[in-house]
Amino acid sequence: MGDPHKAEKIALEALRGAGMRVTRPRRWIIAALARLAIPASSREIHDALEGGCDPVTVYRCLTEFERLGLVHRHEFGDGGTRYQLVDPDGGHAHYIVCRRCQHAERIHACPSPELESTAAGRGYSQITHTLEFFGICPECRDPGETQ
Repeated sequence: MGDPHKAEKIALEALRGAGMRVTRPRRWIIAALARLAIPASSREIHDALEGGCDPVTVYRCLTEFERLGLVHRHEFGDGGTRYQLVDPDGGHAHYIVCRRCQHAERIHACPSPELESTAAGRGYSQITHTLEFFGICPECRDPGETQ
């Protein structure tokens, strides 16, 4: 993600534009997401708030933010859900995730235009997607293990 302050400002404007109150917990959560700049679980976001609000409030806000299109949801294959602010330009990110240590690295490519137009051609609307790759990172790979 680019400038975290810009992302935070745009997300707060989008909340106001949706007719939602910009409460202190919502501001704090958006600021934490912008600061983290990587997909984070609701627990990680709560921890980043250092007790600013309770875990249930964090989860509820993230659910609202997802419904409004302010955050993307990521599933990294470990049973958890992670959230990331939508880029200020409206874009999103994909990741390669290590199966052993869960390290996630952003991939700066997205095949969505062609895939989403294929889905739209079948009559679907409001199309979104997630795309994650999984492997073993260089730090976790055993010596002699092939790529």
